[in-house]
Amino acid sequence: MNEGSRASAIGPTVSAGLAAVGGAGYHFDPDQIAELIPKWEALRDGIDEDSQLLTAAGQAATAPSADLPAQDNLQRISTSIGAAIENNLRLREYAQTWIDMLRKANRTYQQQDDKAQKGLSGSSEHTSGSGLY
Repeated sequence: MNEGSRASAIGPTVSAGLAAVGGAGYHFDPDQIAELIPKWEALRDGIDEDSQLLTAAGQAATAPSADLPAQDNLQRISTSIGAAIENNLRLREYAQTWIDMLRKANRTYQQQDDKAQKGLSGSSEHTSGSGLY
């Protein structure tokens, strides 16, 4: 995985869609949140590709000879690759969690926006004419 290229795609976009409003709260932009989802999915897919490469590397690792130093080196390589695979799994879980949360946030805010819009436009059951109830 080339962390440099993938990190730059995600790093500055993590907080996109969330902007301070006055001093009292935040404004969420569903379009900006939606733009983040494919970026996180691409990162997750890259992590999956790395997982396949790490698994292949672990399967391909062999000792050049049967002597003790070569076998010891193979054991250290296998341990190192195993740790990399474990780390890769944690990274994937982290990316998937972001994807799930962004999707959930976008649905939640879209529903709240729709409800607020209906409340502001009023309905026939409220006769005050203000559209606010």
